[in-house]
Amino acid sequence: RLDGYHLTDDLQVPDKWAFPQTRMPAGGFHLVWMSGLDRTTLDPKVLATSTAAIPFQRTLIEEGAEWKYLAGSSKGQPAEQNQNSPAGWTAVDFDDSGFAVGPAGFGYGDEDDATVLPNGTTVVLLRREFTLDNPLYSESLILQVDYDDGFAAYLNGIRVAAANCPPGEPKLTTVANGSHEAGSSERFDLSAHIDLLRRGKNVLAIAGLNTHPESSDLSIKPSLGTLLPACHASFRLKKKGGTLHLIAPDGTIADEIQYPSQQPDQTLGRIDSHDPETGWSYFLTPTPGSANAGPTQEAPIKSRISFFPEPGAYPEGVEVQLSQESWAGIDIRYTLDGSEPNATSPLHDQAIPVTDTSLLRAAGFVGKERASPIASATYLAGRIPSLPVMSISMKPEEFVEVHMRSTATGHESERAAFLELFTPEGERVVATGFGFRLHGGAGRRGDLKKKKSYRTYFRKSYGDGRVDYPVIPTAKVEDFDKLVLRANANDRAPHGSNIRDQVIRDVHSDMGALAADGWWYILLINSKNRGIYNVTERMDEEFFASHLGPGEYDVIKTGETLLSGTKKGWNELRQFVRSTSFSDDTNFEELARRVDIEDFTSYVIVNLCLQNFDWPGNNWYGARRVPDGKWIFLCWDSEWGLGYRHSGVDAHLYGTHTDPYGFMDSGGGANYGLISTLFRAMLENPGYRQYYQQQVREHLQGALTTENIMRHVHRHRDAIATEMKHEFETRNYNLEQWNQQIAEIERFANYAPKTFLARTEEYFSSRATPSGNNRLAFTEAEDGSRQVVYRTEKGQLHELVSSADASTVTHTIISLPPNVPPAAGRPSVYTRAAGERHLLYRGDDDHLHDLLMPAAGAKDAAWQHTNLTELLAQPVARCDPSVTVVDGVPHIVYVDQESMTHELWHDEAWHHHPLPFIPRPASDVVITSSPGALHVNYRTIFGVPCEQTLSMEAAANGQRNWSHRIYHRLPAKGQPLGVNVGGRRRLIYQVAEKWPIHEPFVFRWHARREPGYQKYDSGRNRLVQVWRSGKRYHEIETIGELLPSVVGNPSLLHDAPTVRTPSGGEATLGGTPGFPKYTPESPSPMPAQRKQQYLVYCNAEGHLLEATFRQGTWKVINITEVTWAPPSSGEPTGLVSAVNGVRYYVYRGRDGHLHEVRFLGSWNHRDLGPLEETASK
Repeated sequence: RLDGYHLTDDLQVPDKWAFPQTRMPAGGFHLVWMSGLDRTTLDPKVLATSTAAIPFQRTLIEEGAEWKYLAGSSKGQPAEQNQNSPAGWTAVDFDDSGFAVGPAGFGYGDEDDATVLPNGTTVVLLRREFTLDNPLYSESLILQVDYDDGFAAYLNGIRVAAANCPPGEPKLTTVANGSHEAGSSERFDLSAHIDLLRRGKNVLAIAGLNTHPESSDLSIKPSLGTLLPACHASFRLKKKGGTLHLIAPDGTIADEIQYPSQQPDQTLGRIDSHDPETGWSYFLTPTPGSANAGPTQEAPIKSRISFFPEPGAYPEGVEVQLSQESWAGIDIRYTLDGSEPNATSPLHDQAIPVTDTSLLRAAGFVGKERASPIASATYLAGRIPSLPVMSISMKPEEFVEVHMRSTATGHESERAAFLELFTPEGERVVATGFGFRLHGGAGRRGDLKKKKSYRTYFRKSYGDGRVDYPVIPTAKVEDFDKLVLRANANDRAPHGSNIRDQVIRDVHSDMGALAADGWWYILLINSKNRGIYNVTERMDEEFFASHLGPGEYDVIKTGETLLSGTKKGWNELRQFVRSTSFSDDTNFEELARRVDIEDFTSYVIVNLCLQNFDWPGNNWYGARRVPDGKWIFLCWDSEWGLGYRHSGVDAHLYGTHTDPYGFMDSGGGANYGLISTLFRAMLENPGYRQYYQQQVREHLQGALTTENIMRHVHRHRDAIATEMKHEFETRNYNLEQWNQQIAEIERFANYAPKTFLARTEEYFSSRATPSGNNRLAFTEAEDGSRQVVYRTEKGQLHELVSSADASTVTHTIISLPPNVPPAAGRPSVYTRAAGERHLLYRGDDDHLHDLLMPAAGAKDAAWQHTNLTELLAQPVARCDPSVTVVDGVPHIVYVDQESMTHELWHDEAWHHHPLPFIPRPASDVVITSSPGALHVNYRTIFGVPCEQTLSMEAAANGQRNWSHRIYHRLPAKGQPLGVNVGGRRRLIYQVAEKWPIHEPFVFRWHARREPGYQKYDSGRNRLVQVWRSGKRYHEIETIGELLPSVVGNPSLLHDAPTVRTPSGGEATLGGTPGFPKYTPESPSPMPAQRKQQYLVYCNAEGHLLEATFRQGTWKVINITEVTWAPPSSGEPTGLVSAVNGVRYYVYRGRDGHLHEVRFLGSWNHRDLGPLEETASK
């Protein structure tokens, strides 16, 4: 045991660092990292899987070992939808005799699998037993897996590691929820689960997952082992030399070494510490995790390789001489293919002819051991690029590791490399070591041939801590500590222009914003030409300090990923925006203290005008100076802008016809990210709406002119044209495709500014149009009598009352109080307390008027009037109001003259709050309720069904953070309605013939490729239902089969005690004090508990049709044909009686009469008499 032993480099402090309480077997060893970190966790280096990785100390399951396996569903042989894996398959005592046997790896499609599975296999279950007879001396248990696309690992029945695997135990139909390319193993630290191991039999069980049956490949190749004990001392060794002492528990010096100045890649050690004749010497070959071995040297060898002529551009056939400064025992060996030289590489004994661009790598050797660092030199021979060249050299296997590990991030994914920069004239101006990483999101996927993006990190541990050279000449920065090498994944060859992102950043900079600058390079990796790259600044804290001045910065990017600082300020901003109405100027002024309004406005304008439609949910950066700086926003990865066309978008292409406000209001930009939420919130302020439009006009006369956009387009086009031609030719691409892309950008730049101005004016001048329907208001009193209220052409309000037993019908004119204007729109009726009635309508003065009739027997039986908009000092209405009552609180919504939606509610007093400015309504809005939430449904000005939702919990806490959902696959006509059926929230609406303005663009081409995606191929003017299915797209289907065309808006009611409003809203009665609830003495049948929904509407013939949702589908009946009732001239409305459960519908007939149909076991009809004639009595 190592208890009581210490290490120190100062005998005055003998206990400077204590060994942990660790056991070490006889003849074993313990690894101590002299890092100064003072910890016992695994170092990232031991989790690396390159050739320099520390090997397993003890292998429990070897690579290529035989496993028991069971393949799940495959292409052409689907498993049952809910087919589970065999019960207990991960447990130690599971009977796996039914499993097949085969060696790892398992898979198909790569031609490198030891056990080939059927094509299209999505799941394979693996089990491997191993036995522990002796205890493990290491506490580091490691799972090593090479996989494509995901897996879940279980040790003795307990899940211990996973990648791209959904929660829960995988079924035989489970698929990976992300993709990952095989080709490079990854290590997963299972040390926290080492206690699961037991003496005797153990089982490692793994489920290997594929993304879908159409995937081209699947791979899973696991192994398991332990790493040698490792820990980190609390101090570092001195590079210049010093003494290290091992102190025994009794305080004596057990061992010590006085070491001289150390050399890179040469190890000071000894072979046998027990042999007094064996001294300390130098090893040239590292053996991490293993005993020292190989020839030794008495002193470190100092050897430096040099090249003549210097690396650079030369004519074809240039001869290169190598030399080294050291003693004569050194041989120089070299390679020309980018690989590291070894003892079998060619020996340098004469000049090396270079006939093409080549990477020459050389090192000095003593015998078979490398005795010097590897020196790299790139020679640009033959064709010389017209762009500057960035040449990277590194171990080929480590390049593969970086390039292929799409999920690897952070410092541990970084690998050492060497960088050379050459001017277009061929002069080498930079030569330094650096750290190399993969960069990007979706662009990380793909094979070795794919052109991917990377990042460079300059650290003193590799070479120069910073590159003191103008790598990006146009950047206002003197040196760089990191760079991004952008491949422009979506906009690259052969389908793209390569310049869209850089042009948009340049234009944004012209608008006065901060933007990352960039320059064009040819990238060579191990001498292979990877094509044209856009080398840019990395937007982290260092970037902002360089451009905005020293200080601390919070930096957030896509996915709310924190790059620098903390998220405290970001989270505070989000909470403030989502809980505050910025229609109030005081609140907006507070926002202006947190957000740079001018910067944010220019950021939104450039993205909308230049149509960056893979935004704002993706591809953004935000930053502020700590502690109280204003947030600014920066463009990034704008490859989907400037009229970009993606092959997966089908016929719906980007271009000037695509409305950016449709995208932001009712399409792919209407998301829940903070940028979109912030813009919507700011537009609530009338002053900001004016400011925004003024800024649009100002920028369209400056940075966003066609001339300025073209200036950048042509500058970048001309910079890369020659090399783009070469890249296309060498890859057998058609250069005409690139020319067409540039031409499309030019066409876009010609039309975009004037089109954007027109779209802006069109959007902000748009006003909602009242629906103008003549639906009736219909409600039920406490005694079961039913009241119908309607408006005449002159604005008079009339009431028809039918007794509960339908024996009498009375008609009256509602007498308005003095000076109360007549109605201009349809009325709504609601009830708050037993016996009272409220009548709500929009007057011909466009104010909202509320009439209250107190309960029968009250002292004052006249209608009492309240002008709600005047009372609350709110804008007058443009469209008719809608109301619902929840727990005695009425909630009213309406649209004002500026097409802003407002909510009014009464809870001891009347209150007001605006709903979000966008998505903007095209007509009336309807409010309903469901358990736990309020919902406002409407059709946007772009024809998209929308539902705004506010949780009751938020409302009870005084919050009004409405959130919206849009259903954008088909254009809507009329009034959408929301309903909870079949355990899902659904929207029901009528499909329009075409989009009213411009179809809103939605980034959904991925969805169209997913299994289960179905195109709508039924007729227009039909009712459909849509709902979220948890996939990229939403489900959609028609209501009923062979449904006739719909006329007007449908009405929706439930089997619950409710009061219907003419706008399709509802007021629930069952929870209102004083209203009847069901008792054993109540009339039969008993009212259902809101489990059945009824949808009633008219067809072109005026027939009433009712659809009921039963057994997962809507069943339709033609009520008019059943009852022989006259056809309708208006939209029907209805209710389910809270007294007897009978279902009633009322409507205006084409004969000028009011009609009622009801269902109580069977349908029947009643003519309630002529409307105008009886109403005058």
